Amino acid sequence: MDNPARNLPRVHRSAWGVFRWPLLVGVVCGAGLGLALVGDGVWDALSWLALSLPVVLGIFCWCSAGHPR
Repeated sequence: MDNPARNLPRVHRSAWGVFRWPLLVGVVCGAGLGLALVGDGVWDALSWLALSLPVVLGIFCWCSAGHPR
């Protein structure tokens, strides 16, 4: 069978459209690293949440990769 997505025209996105989400994840992880260095107590919990974001996103994308939209 032919993939119907191949027949669609290519969509050109700007640099902001491409790098918006990776940049946001990087900023959140950087903030998590900073919080882990200087904070205690609640700040440690926030740093764990921030640093677990790429893992959660990776698992989510990996699990949803086989499912069509």
